[in-house]
Amino acid sequence: MSKFRFRLETYLRLKIAARDQCRAELAEVLRAEEQLKEHQAGIESDIQDQHSYIRGLTQVGSLNVDLITASQREVMFLKALQVEKQQLMLKLRPHIQQRQQALIDADHEVRTLERLKEQKHEQHLKWEAAVEAKQMDEIALSGFMRKGD
Repeated sequence: MSKFRFRLETYLRLKIAARDQCRAELAEVLRAEEQLKEHQAGIESDIQDQHSYIRGLTQVGSLNVDLITASQREVMFLKALQVEKQQLMLKLRPHIQQRQQALIDADHEVRTLERLKEQKHEQHLKWEAAVEAKQMDEIALSGFMRKGD
């Protein structure tokens, strides 16, 4: 019998490659988001450390204004950095959503083509079965005709 060949196999492979690319792009953006979250957590920890340091300086009998001022400047710098990271997160969210939607669309296209391939394969199997049944009928009929002669 003839071997099944899906006419859109190359197109399917291209769509699978595109879906894999979308998946990789989404993973990259999600890694960037995770790194930003880690940076924010580190900044928050540094801010808490600076506040503890300032409290420790003020509880000591003699105040060192230079150290307190430097620590407060560090806290202001860290808070500005924290705001910057939050703004980056806000800018990153639409990119994440865009890549998620692209992946959903690409996956849908691949699944649609795979279903079509399955349907075509089933049709091919039915056609082969019908051809085989027809051949068997012809063989049986020719054998019957020989017995009749």
